[in-house]
Amino acid sequence: MSIKKETWFNFLAAWLLLMAGWTIFIKFLFPIFYAVNYGNDIFTYIMWDFWWVAHIWLAYSFLNISRYTFIVGSIISIAELIIIILKLYLFFNSPLWNIWDTNWMINKVIMLILFLLISLTLVKEKKLFFKS
Repeated sequence: MSIKKETWFNFLAAWLLLMAGWTIFIKFLFPIFYAVNYGNDIFTYIMWDFWWVAHIWLAYSFLNISRYTFIVGSIISIAELIIIILKLYLFFNSPLWNIWDTNWMINKVIMLILFLLISLTLVKEKKLFFKS
């Protein structure tokens, strides 16, 4: 039994959108609510990160396949993998197990798995992306 390409691309797009939403929540909304709850400035705990914009674009691109899906998707995937692996390496050298760093680490591990799957998909289906 195999997964149809369209179903797999929909799955990757959904996962990217889920992670974009999670990133917005965990890096912007939760820190704002936390700061307000403890009487701090609302910007105190925000983790400025705009990768979610690239993730939304890549999700859209997986739903509307073109050669840009492969080109930009490859650039995003390679950049994400390098950054994630480096950050996880640095984290595990001296881990801090507080609410912020633990949530961050879980997010990075999930993103690592996602971008490994995306990279494998881009390589395996390269011809499909250039047909469009």
